[in-house]
Amino acid sequence: MNASTRRFKYYTDPLCIACLLVYPINRWYLKPHHIGGWFTHGYLNDVLCLPLFLPMILYVQRLIGLRKHDRYPCWWEILQHWAIYTVVFEVILPTMPNVFTHTQDPWNAVAYLAGAVIAEVFWNKAGQNARRQPRDARGANTD
Repeated sequence: MNASTRRFKYYTDPLCIACLLVYPINRWYLKPHHIGGWFTHGYLNDVLCLPLFLPMILYVQRLIGLRKHDRYPCWWEILQHWAIYTVVFEVILPTMPNVFTHTQDPWNAVAYLAGAVIAEVFWNKAGQNARRQPRDARGANTD
């Protein structure tokens, strides 16, 4: 690993953990009690989808050798997975109502993209901050 690059924490990334905490609160408390309006009921979990699952997917890709580095996700990786989520959840799965009950909603794709943008801004800032830290502050040996 390059000394100027901090490793991405994958499933222990703070954004991933935050989404992991918000998702069940929304799913089992806010939505059933109609708290938060249309956004919370219809789109919050879709916004959380990419920042929650992408770190886990990238970790598996790293384990099996498809991902060759531990850097923060780049725009290409984020947009690629946004496109995959959109096709799977908004094009393919709605055609299989006996297997998966999901309605087609183009606004879900917008919500996935919003989550992608939020994640990219967060991860880009975290990656930049890591590169700006002096080597001594990251625990490197100064001897």
